[in-house]
Amino acid sequence: MANIITLKRIGKFIIWFWNKYIKKRYIPYIDLEFYYPNYLFIALGCLVVAIFLVIAVTYFSIK
Repeated sequence: MANIITLKRIGKFIIWFWNKYIKKRYIPYIDLEFYYPNYLFIALGCLVVAIFLVIAVTYFSIK
């Protein structure tokens, strides 16, 4: 299972990707912690992992 550091990295990457390609506002990856709180990264990482697990469980239960 994913630990807190992995969840934080996943959330941080998603926010960096969102800022760079969707909002077109470049914030360096290392400086994201100055703009957003850490609990946001962890919550977003948990959400992505939960969605991935639900899709995987649903896929294998249907098959």
